[in-house]
Amino acid sequence: MDIINNINMNNMIKKIALIAVSVLFLSGFYACEKGDGESDYGFSIIYMPQSTQNGGINNNYLVPSGEGIYTYNFRVDSVKKELNILLGVLRSGDLSNSAYSVDIVARMDTTLQIVNNTDDNAIVNGMVFPTELFSLPQKVDVASNKNGESFYMTVPTEVLKNAIYTDKNLVLTVGLANPSKYELSDTNSSTVVILDVNAIRKFLP
Repeated sequence: MDIINNINMNNMIKKIALIAVSVLFLSGFYACEKGDGESDYGFSIIYMPQSTQNGGINNNYLVPSGEGIYTYNFRVDSVKKELNILLGVLRSGDLSNSAYSVDIVARMDTTLQIVNNTDDNAIVNGMVFPTELFSLPQKVDVASNKNGESFYMTVPTEVLKNAIYTDKNLVLTVGLANPSKYELSDTNSSTVVILDVNAIRKFLP
């Protein structure tokens, strides 16, 4: 009887141990699963999505583009008589506490080099955007619950009707600088805005 009792006791101990191990395993599994779902992942690089319009060939951003009112890359404010060219910043990866800010700059030296380029990739009838013809925000703030934010490059529509801009492609390199956190993309932190004046006039009031 003692032998049988010992066997039964050993079996009971094994069952209790097995149940305990199972509980610990399941608890660890759910804890890991929750942690993985809440953890950060991906590379945190800030870039301008408009700079990728040509699939990496260059950073050119043609305006106007789009196939309808909901896909155009510009907005016309007929009351203020302004053309608002859509631009933006975006951060790759999925990160918690991801609020950040970045400065917006007009790279005039780079723009001049692009306009003066005479090789096969030269912009036909390119002209540097006059500084008095556009305005940009100084900085863009991105909230902690968002990966990016849009902003506008604003141009007065009445000036675009001036004859000196007929047949011209107005060019401006808009770039990012001084991010409050994260890093800027090496290749896509600047966008070359190319405004086809003749084409955009069709949309102006």
